[in-house]
Amino acid sequence: MKHSVPLLAALAALGITSAALGQTNKPTFKAPRPTSAGRTRPATDVIKPAAATQLLAADGPRPAARLQALPRTGAPGSSLSAAQVLRAPDTGLPLFIQVTGSSQRRSVAPLAPAAASLEFLQSLRAELRVQEPRQEFVVRGMVRDELGQTHVRLQQRWQGLPVYGSEVIVHTNAAGQPQLFSGRYFASPAKLKIVTPALSGEVAAGTAEAALRAKTRVTGLSEAARRLLDYAGPAKELIVYHTTPQAPPVLAWHITTRPSFKEQWESFVDAGSGRVLEQYESSCAADGPRTAKAQDLNGVTRTINTYQVGSGYYMLDGTQPMFNLGKSTMPDDPAGALLTLDANNSAPAKLNLTHVANSNNVWALKAAVSAHYNASVACTYYRTTHGRNAIDGNGGTILSIVRLAEEDGSGMDNAFWNGKLIAYGEGNVGFRSLSGGLDVAGHEMTHGVVQSTANLEYKGQSGALNESMADVFGAMMDRDDWTIGEDVVLKSMFPSGALRSLQDPHNGGTNLNSRGYQPRTMAELYTGTEDNGGVHINSGIPNWAFYKFATAIGREHAEKVWYRALNTYLTRSSQFLDLRLGVIQAATDLYKASSPEVTAAKAAFDAVGIVGSAPTNTTKDQPANPGQDYILLLNTDASVQGSLYLAKTDASDFARLTNTEVLSRPSINDKGTVAVFVDGDHKLRALQLGSTISESIVQSDPIWHNVAISKDGTKLAAVTIDQDTSIYVFDLAKSKAARFMLYNPTNSSGVKGTGVRYADALEWDFSGQFVVYDSYNVIPNASGGEIDFWDIGFLHVWDNKKKTWGTGQIEKLVQSLPAGLSIGNPVLAKNSPYIMAFDVLDADGGDTPFSIMALNLETGDGSIVFSNSEVAGTPCFSKLDDKLLFTAQSLEGKEILAYAPLDASKVKAAGEAQGLIDQARWGVWFAQGSRVLANREEAAPLPGFSAYPNPARHELTITADAAATATLYDLLGRIVRTTQVGPGRRATVSLQGLAAGSYVLRAADGKRTSTRMIVKE
Repeated sequence: MKHSVPLLAALAALGITSAALGQTNKPTFKAPRPTSAGRTRPATDVIKPAAATQLLAADGPRPAARLQALPRTGAPGSSLSAAQVLRAPDTGLPLFIQVTGSSQRRSVAPLAPAAASLEFLQSLRAELRVQEPRQEFVVRGMVRDELGQTHVRLQQRWQGLPVYGSEVIVHTNAAGQPQLFSGRYFASPAKLKIVTPALSGEVAAGTAEAALRAKTRVTGLSEAARRLLDYAGPAKELIVYHTTPQAPPVLAWHITTRPSFKEQWESFVDAGSGRVLEQYESSCAADGPRTAKAQDLNGVTRTINTYQVGSGYYMLDGTQPMFNLGKSTMPDDPAGALLTLDANNSAPAKLNLTHVANSNNVWALKAAVSAHYNASVACTYYRTTHGRNAIDGNGGTILSIVRLAEEDGSGMDNAFWNGKLIAYGEGNVGFRSLSGGLDVAGHEMTHGVVQSTANLEYKGQSGALNESMADVFGAMMDRDDWTIGEDVVLKSMFPSGALRSLQDPHNGGTNLNSRGYQPRTMAELYTGTEDNGGVHINSGIPNWAFYKFATAIGREHAEKVWYRALNTYLTRSSQFLDLRLGVIQAATDLYKASSPEVTAAKAAFDAVGIVGSAPTNTTKDQPANPGQDYILLLNTDASVQGSLYLAKTDASDFARLTNTEVLSRPSINDKGTVAVFVDGDHKLRALQLGSTISESIVQSDPIWHNVAISKDGTKLAAVTIDQDTSIYVFDLAKSKAARFMLYNPTNSSGVKGTGVRYADALEWDFSGQFVVYDSYNVIPNASGGEIDFWDIGFLHVWDNKKKTWGTGQIEKLVQSLPAGLSIGNPVLAKNSPYIMAFDVLDADGGDTPFSIMALNLETGDGSIVFSNSEVAGTPCFSKLDDKLLFTAQSLEGKEILAYAPLDASKVKAAGEAQGLIDQARWGVWFAQGSRVLANREEAAPLPGFSAYPNPARHELTITADAAATATLYDLLGRIVRTTQVGPGRRATVSLQGLAAGSYVLRAADGKRTSTRMIVKE
């Protein structure tokens, strides 16, 4: 069960994008482990409900302003009917607008692309906050692509002057109708009344040069150098300039100066005051890209791109179009580069990571040469063939690590993608150094592409599709054959000479016992549990389908269809049938429904037995809990006695539950009858939420930090105050406990990434098989420093079919978080297993770094629901999933409970956030009622089972209509009493000698089981 989704795409849609690897430390998401504090509170009566207008922060509540669907009508005479607007977080201006319909009048002939683009901008002038777009934008160029779409590039001008840094693109469809707007610009600078400079360009150039003398050596140029550089003197342009995206416009001179042969500087001088606004060097001076020739692992001399910093040369490619020197700290923290590092034969747990560097640009480490060259080929392939900007699609740095060893120091027979980087072992028994294979590099990089697009779950058919996509595009990069790994395998282990073959997945073997053998058709499908349900085994079936498709229509068309299917039509849990449907649709999009490509696609899937026409349905909702709903909350008002309170959802009828100090947000079972939490002494406690309230200690060791109870109330998950990288799970009904060690997953079997320090917030899924958690991570960066962040994982702790502990397998919500970002406090929707919400901490978020995001795990759709909080929101869905409850901040800086209404998608705000309860936090919205959870595989209940009185003080009476064994457990699963019951026989169990608290009673006859929570007074 892989819960990972293309979260990076959702974050990018909200203006949060990847930064370069090697980032330095950023603020941590949560405070250090809490310690016990004083528990006395002054006495008074009740918590006060608060009005929305009095509670939320001064700039007001707001739903996700960065991403919103805006129905709108167009300009008069327009058929523009709707738009989706994506706003820049720094200016609030649109940076992406998608429309349906046309902005042209229907009564006239279609306009040329340039004129149509200006009319399109004119129709959006109110949204753009531009007074007269037809006058303020001028066309700079246009290009028509292979799909017939035209992209018109426009420069913003104000009263004839260019607005610096403002350029937009209007994208038309094949019919010439504008459909998309993208780019960065500024609102009309109407407040800039004066556009005549007070000082001349010559004076501004002199001012700029004078300022440069404090920053660099100004030597001037010889006449020969001037001719060589075609430099007649400083270039001067009068512009409208903004010192920051939010700053007011300034009339300024843009001066480009060469103070020496090596350097070029850009200066911006206020044309009124003469003040130098900004200066930066736009040349690389002595540092910069270099090339070198070096021999790779296969004995081939390669030309590789390196980078000089001072007197040192680094295996860093800064020639890619995505490279951004202005955002780079070289060589440790490049933005948009290809960077290759050396693990020096160290193991992941004791990683000794260094630059591959020298002082003469001569490279002897062949493993690094191969990895660096292959990374360049893979990056170029995705850019030139598919228009993809790096692995993540956002121009992120691509990091390769060579010479990674096993934990015992032996050579690693593996290569893998771990969500951040590609790691290569040096080989051992079955392989030579794995960076020697171009198809291996392409395979691993494609795992990163899959992660950033469909993010196919890594189990069963979805996982086999994940592996198949990696094989397909690895073979397309190394396209002189149809095999994978032929340059790195040892023939002693792989007699065919290759790891896998797309041309014949049997690969010279006859069955699964043959090394390298894979099924070719659905008739040979492996249905066992090994290899995550056969992800590396069954990938041979879609591999063979691709081979048949590509040999029928050619590699060039086949790879474009397959990539479009991955990028556009597949989702997290897509199966083989979904690939068939996606490929056919992608072929239809690119080459029409009657094309040979569509015919070949259908034939290829028919040939391997992938047939059918119904897509996979994975979005099954649970029935709503029929009971009355309430809110459990923690009081933060020191003038009010009590810690935990119960309230109705309209913030009325407050009832104090306990005075016990509370250190963790309570967790409540699905019936709403039991809440568990950690008290001020770090002990586990339970509250019975029936007609009478009772409290008990579940576990008295003072070691606990957080706890969660499963939906059915039969299991607990907990973490301790120690940084022990563990989650502990207790089976309350079967006297069992297990410890699960946390790790960062990779796509390679048996390879577990390091970096997890400890977990914190916990949540059970509907099936009772997975614990959703957040964890604090610290990993090394390129400079030998550390990056710390919080992220969210899914831990398999229980197997319902086998009725025993789970595999401990972990999937991350997103493996490669953008630098400076943390996510935590995960919560699932009450009725939709594929909907979740969590906190987002953006280190660059300014005064409001915290946001609450809701996300559809299946589709990747998501939005920021609330982003006006100075505190972690710890969200919680309402009973019907139509509201999201969270902690916010009042005008006075006090914590409050607030909520945001949600639309039908359950991931987008449907209106303004509202304050609900003053001086409170950690709200838990729950209902008291019973429902059958569809994902549970429950045993049939024991007929006639009852136990009374409950709570009980001295004795418990048990009845059943069948002969059964009744066992009483404490909440750590230890047997404390056992007896025989029924049929027609009443049994009694003495509670004498037992401590007051909660216990679990389980009665079973071998086929049927019933469980009750019992309270001993």
